[in-house]
Amino acid sequence: MEIKPWLEKLESLIDPRHIERTRELQRRAFAFEPVDHVPTVINFPTEPGEWPTFNFREIFDDREKMLLHELRDVYVHAKLQDDALYGPRANYGTGIIASLFGCRTVTFEDSLPIGLHVPEDGLDQILDGGVPDLHSGLVAKALDTAAWFREVLKPYPKLSQAVGSQMLDIQGPFDNASIIWGSEIYTAFYDTPEKVRRLISIVTETIRAVVIEHRRRDGGPIQEHGGDWNSLGGVCIRNDSSVNLSKDQYVDFVKPFDRRLLEEFGGWIHFCGRAHQWWPELLDLPGLKGINPYQGEFYDLYSLYEACEKARVAIVQWTAPLDVRCRDRIRTGFSRITGAKDFEDAMRVRDRLHRTGHADI
Repeated sequence: MEIKPWLEKLESLIDPRHIERTRELQRRAFAFEPVDHVPTVINFPTEPGEWPTFNFREIFDDREKMLLHELRDVYVHAKLQDDALYGPRANYGTGIIASLFGCRTVTFEDSLPIGLHVPEDGLDQILDGGVPDLHSGLVAKALDTAAWFREVLKPYPKLSQAVGSQMLDIQGPFDNASIIWGSEIYTAFYDTPEKVRRLISIVTETIRAVVIEHRRRDGGPIQEHGGDWNSLGGVCIRNDSSVNLSKDQYVDFVKPFDRRLLEEFGGWIHFCGRAHQWWPELLDLPGLKGINPYQGEFYDLYSLYEACEKARVAIVQWTAPLDVRCRDRIRTGFSRITGAKDFEDAMRVRDRLHRTGHADI
């Protein structure tokens, strides 16, 4: 795959001054300082032939295709000049950390790869071990790819400065544990709780080691996640599997390990689904700078924002519409992702955002 013409095309679009303005906008918003509009990323489709497209199975096996796949978002947002920051990642799916423990990876054409749980007889071996060799599983491949991305971008002054290196999808302590153990981990909370704690502890130390090695290899700041919402810290912890837990289970089994990572690196927590039972417990975590309840339709945004504003924890990547009450109330400490049908529509959304402070009117 010849990537040079596409990199040259992208280099010509990058505006370093716009990047600096966007960094400052995000920094101010996530610090609950006044801003003229809430940071908003506007996604829209490219025209045929405008940028290369590949399916997830293709990019898994070809890092040049993966780089172009990841730079497609950079192209879109550099063209539009919305409030996105740029950061491709080595995008090998949700099972990267789990692969270190022997979890097999399955690829698909239309969705990211996933990890499958280990055989039952392999779990005790994992629990008796410590942090696995980072040169095994998908991690070695992903770290090589992340470092290679940086090398490829070096000859392009604007790209190499404006495009960060996004952290791998490290998932989170419990999300990885649930991949490794499988669905039976939920009954293990009652049957063998100390095994659950042991596995989450090992996973947490493994995540920590991978984050440190990632930044050693690619040279990125360890306190920055890379890409969108960069000023929120070094890691995004994903707690999708934790929505199946009670408040007490989250507090007793998961929160201490989320705390371990956030205290060291800073960051934000993502969760899909309904986490009503425990999301307020996140707000006192040291180092937590944002939360991302990705399925906003499940939440009352007004009361969610009231609690987050009091704790000075931003709400990021909000995807659901805002009603009038929320548009009037929420003017900072917040960021959004929205969509448009094409480039012209995206420009109209961007202009409305700059005029009113919100993309919704």
